[in-house]
This record gives sequence, structure tokens and C-alpha cells, in this order.
Amino acid sequence: MFDSWFKMNERCPNCGLASDRVVGHFVGAVGFNTIFSFGVLLIVLLLGTWMMFPHINVPVLLAVCFAAAIFAPMVFWPFSQSLWQAFDLAWRPAEESELDPRYTATLPESQH
Repeated sequence: MFDSWFKMNERCPNCGLASDRVVGHFVGAVGFNTIFSFGVLLIVLLLGTWMMFPHINVPVLLAVCFAAAIFAPMVFWPFSQSLWQAFDLAWRPAEESELDPRYTATLPESQH
């Protein structure tokens, strides 16, 4: 599904489904990524505060939180795109016209 860590292929190499089915399709992936990243940031903040209590070293805690805020979205990006594609297909199943005809020819008649 991916050309590189940050770039999804335009179409699925197996079935030919477009990765960007409608204009703004990527916004859902951004939403998943934001939720995950803020969750990681919250966990880092809470664990850091708990581990340093009662003498919290604020500059160290901020540095660790900053690192988490930078790296979590980058690490999770391809997973958020895949997850969003799965949610989108569950809500809005692919129509035969969206798929590569070579792929649909291999499907059983009951799935056409």
C-alpha cells in the first residue's frame, strides 16, 4: 500500500482501489494520527510526572514531551492511513466501478 513511510500509493497494487477515494479523504487519517499522538503525549506527561514526583524536573519533562510530540505522529502516520482506509471501506464498501477489472474478474459471482 505504501511507496515510502510517508507516501501511500495512488492505488492498491492488488485490487486497484484508489487510496484517496474522495476529495479530502486523508483528513480521517490525520484525525486518527492526532488522537494517537495526543494519547502518547498524555501518557508521557503523566508517567514523567509520576516518576519525578515530588521533585519534578520541568525542563527534562518538557524535552521528553517535545520529543514524543515530534516522533509519535511520524511513527504512527502509515498506520493511521491504513486504519482510516479500513474504516472507510467498512462504512462505504468499494463499488465494482472503483476496482480494477482484472481483480473483479477473479471474484466469485456472488461478490459482483
